[in-house]
Amino acid sequence: MNIQHLKYIVEIADCKSVTKASRKLYVSQPYLSKVISDFEARLNKQIFIRYNNGLELTASGQKVYILAQSIIDQVNQLDNLDNEGVSETVESKLSLSVGNLIIKGSVISDYFSSCDFHRNHVDFCETTIEDCIKNVEDNISEFAIIVADDFQKALLTTISDRKGLTYIQLDEGYLFYHLQKDHPLIIQDKTELNKIICYPYVRLKTDEFTTFSSKKFREEYPDAEINKCIVASNIPSCLNIIKTSNAFMIGNKWQISELRKAGISSIRFSSSNRKNHLLIIKKEMAPFSEEAKRFLHIFRNSYSL
Repeated sequence: MNIQHLKYIVEIADCKSVTKASRKLYVSQPYLSKVISDFEARLNKQIFIRYNNGLELTASGQKVYILAQSIIDQVNQLDNLDNEGVSETVESKLSLSVGNLIIKGSVISDYFSSCDFHRNHVDFCETTIEDCIKNVEDNISEFAIIVADDFQKALLTTISDRKGLTYIQLDEGYLFYHLQKDHPLIIQDKTELNKIICYPYVRLKTDEFTTFSSKKFREEYPDAEINKCIVASNIPSCLNIIKTSNAFMIGNKWQISELRKAGISSIRFSSSNRKNHLLIIKKEMAPFSEEAKRFLHIFRNSYSL
């Protein structure tokens, strides 16, 4: 039992739902359920009554809730006492990785605007899903925000369990093609795979996740063969190629608004019902820092999540 678990219990009680608390805390539902089970086992008392539509505190749970709030308030007072008069010299630090996503520039600027520290430092790494996982595992990044398709998400589930990581889903959507605004296909809202594979395909370097997804894609579309492929080293290079040619990039709906500012349009990939998933990856046992919570709150508001 620790202070973080007490905070989880209080939030679950306030939300009257593990699902709602999971979204607010950016902690997986299975982990919160385990916190409750471990807590009840330690006390040898039931603190929540489970209903189909949520949770209610038992009489013992009400006592736990009041005591937990008191402990949390006292710890917060100690933290505030310790931090008095030092906000002007303290540096805020945030470390995150991003995979398959072009984060809106406004998210970073809004994050800086929300901080009242004298110095702000953001360690931002845009890379592959595989490297995002490694960065979180090696504590290079506190968390990662990635976009994974159905196949990659299944692979991520297996890898996360093995590495002590967890992921939280924020949203889902279909695949999109990104093309220059004057591309011959852009007049359509959707397009079939066989109509676009004659154009050059631009992508970043492959990793375990893209290789796995490509293999599944070929099984789904055995006759689809892309003859012209350009491998770029970074997203800006991909975008420059697209803007100056009829090349295309496969992406997702969360990139559309930023790409539109760069003069790149998007159309739905209508050949498949495969979906993309917007996910946060973190260490299962590590709570988010206050700076991570601040950033993720701004991120979710910016993307209307």
